[in-house]
Amino acid sequence: MTAPLWRRRAVLLSGLGLAAASLSSQVRLSRQRQADSTASTPSTQKGVASQLSPEKSQSSATGPLRLGWSPWADAEVMSLIAQRVIQQAYNLPVERVMADIGIQYASVARGDLDLMLMAWLPLTHKDYWTRVRDRVLDFGSMYSGRLGWVVPDYVDASELRSIADLRKPELAARFDNTVQGIDPGSGLNQASEQALVDYNLGDMRLVASSSAAMTAVLDKAIREQRWVVVTSWTPHWMFARYKLRFLEDPQLVFGGVEWIHALGRKGLDRDHPDLAGFLSRFQIPDRELSDLLLMANERSAEAAVEDYLDRHPARIRYWTTGMIS
Repeated sequence: MTAPLWRRRAVLLSGLGLAAASLSSQVRLSRQRQADSTASTPSTQKGVASQLSPEKSQSSATGPLRLGWSPWADAEVMSLIAQRVIQQAYNLPVERVMADIGIQYASVARGDLDLMLMAWLPLTHKDYWTRVRDRVLDFGSMYSGRLGWVVPDYVDASELRSIADLRKPELAARFDNTVQGIDPGSGLNQASEQALVDYNLGDMRLVASSSAAMTAVLDKAIREQRWVVVTSWTPHWMFARYKLRFLEDPQLVFGGVEWIHALGRKGLDRDHPDLAGFLSRFQIPDRELSDLLLMANERSAEAAVEDYLDRHPARIRYWTTGMIS
């Protein structure tokens, strides 16, 4: 695999993340609590405390546990779940800190952040991981993810199975010679531009818009039973709402199935061994996460998280104690 292809992997989810990573050595995350990431008090977290087994109280001498997150739907709900459970199970205040993904890697490696829950491995964030792997703890994967081009399942797979099939002019015409993209600066759109080149799709054009516009175009096409191809990823709520499939990507422009890992600063396992146990068991089935994201989209991330925690007491008990009931 060529070096340029590996470099593409590192920008798929981060957009301008590589540039941010190059600046990360100059950045020190502020220790000041931000209003939108301040840890909630236990009294505000309805429905969680009754599900968590009593644990030995721990406290941090240096202030709240600092959890990095990115403004992606899955990152928001996973960080909220972790915040709620850690505070209730281990009596540890948690501050959620929004930051660019490249800065999160560098900050966990320096110890400015205690945790991040958005490490896409082994390919998507390969460049970041290579830089910090000896200076962070890897607690393992929480769920899987994938990037690529997506079509409704009523698009006949015998006619269109692979991105390469779109070289055929008659197939490209079925999609109005258009791939519906997302934000023009996103890594997914950058990879999609590369796919047009690598697969020699001269008859196709990528329409940049936004994530919301992409899902609106998809929804309208499905209601009208029209053929449409969009750039997307899992986990995403649209896979819970619609029947969709990824087009095969034999040249691996978008990589394959990825695993999203939890990373921690060195020494976190010694400072909080019970927390380390939780992070090593913190996993959500992919289908459940898609349903959770759909509820978050229809209501709010906070409401979806509270509902999920209320409905899965046995899983929370396993996460926090290792006990299977």
